Amino acid sequence: MKKNLIFRLFLPIVLFTLFHSCIHDETLASSDPASKEYTNKSLWKEDEKYIMNVMKIYQDNELKIKKSNGIPYWNYATTVDQYDESFLMVPIVENGKVVSVLQVPRHKDKVYFVYTFSEPDLQFFQNLLSSRLKKAMKTMSDETSKLTCSTLTYSVWHPDSESNSDPSSGSGHWETYHVTRCSFSQITECVGIVGPDGECNEGGGGYDYPTGGGTGSNPPNPPNPCDKLKMQTSNITFKNNITSLAGKTSDSYESGYRIGTNSDGTLQNQILQNKPGSQQVDLKAFSNTITIMHSHYDGLYPIFSPGDVIFFNQWIVWAQNWNAIPTNTPKIPLNNLTFTLVTSNGNYSFNFDGTSTASLPNYTQQQLEDLDRKYSEDYLNNAVTVGNVSGNISYDMDKLEKQFLKFMNDKMNIAGLKLYKTTESGNIQLDLVNGNRTATNCP
Repeated sequence: MKKNLIFRLFLPIVLFTLFHSCIHDETLASSDPASKEYTNKSLWKEDEKYIMNVMKIYQDNELKIKKSNGIPYWNYATTVDQYDESFLMVPIVENGKVVSVLQVPRHKDKVYFVYTFSEPDLQFFQNLLSSRLKKAMKTMSDETSKLTCSTLTYSVWHPDSESNSDPSSGSGHWETYHVTRCSFSQITECVGIVGPDGECNEGGGGYDYPTGGGTGSNPPNPPNPCDKLKMQTSNITFKNNITSLAGKTSDSYESGYRIGTNSDGTLQNQILQNKPGSQQVDLKAFSNTITIMHSHYDGLYPIFSPGDVIFFNQWIVWAQNWNAIPTNTPKIPLNNLTFTLVTSNGNYSFNFDGTSTASLPNYTQQQLEDLDRKYSEDYLNNAVTVGNVSGNISYDMDKLEKQFLKFMNDKMNIAGLKLYKTTESGNIQLDLVNGNRTATNCP
């Protein structure tokens, strides 16, 4: 769908118009990095309960704990894919530079504050704090014997020219940074400062953790995204909308629905209007919107378009910013946001997992047209079926899905977005692993 994209979000009372603007980390971060209020500025979902508890312990005992110059930037703390109140890393910043990394492991009912100076860790957080465009990669886990490791990875766009920092139109390269946390590693045995060669210095006792210790007080694992999607797709309103849209793919225009939640928990279902004089639906979202669905008629892309991806990205970024406003405004359930497409070749859904994501660049109309052309010429054309004599373009859908995932990886911000294909037998999660399309059945 080649969209002349102006993204608008409507609230129940006040009308907003949101243009594509690149919101960098410094803009989103709190003005006081040492603030006692925690706001997640990480690229990933974090164990916020543990982070806030550790923050309080640190603030109550800072004179005893502090062994390094600089200020902890708690908003950028990462729990490295841990959700059991067991571990975190937070950058220590002085004059805009990460000078050390404070690691806080928990042993039963005690937490320990350990300053480290590993160069890869310093680079990881230094670039995480930068205003460069970033995209989070997959979290990798490796378990060998009793040693379990989790690695977070993300890439930063380094343009060749600061005058054109847009990866879709300017030259440059992506550079990857990662940080790894291993259980039963030396860091959990040292409670002071770990030197550059791994030596343990200035050890000390731990600090009481407020839960009283033991894994029995740990929070449950985050909800399974497959379970969330299954619950949404089994809803009668959603299913009726799918049936309706499936019958409209032979039309010469798009159709769509917006599903929102009322204050009493019931759902409201609204038809999306077409843009005046256009075949395209006018994509809009309210503060209570959880699902937006639309169809692509035959002849359009049988999968999401660049304009669709930009819309969903900006919807998420706007929702995150709205939720951060410290008022009694209604909050948007970020981990329930779903964007669904219905085509005669199959149905697809984007789910947002609730983690942070950076906004895409501020595309001009010309840049949007160039992006559509690159999408067709450099990616989708590689999936066109050979020997089509009907005059209509047809695709090998497995190849098309692979090309779409490659386009997302190369040109778009994919942090926090999960792509699913809905079939008669259920939902399938689609990923790009080592350049290849993988399909995992949802239970």
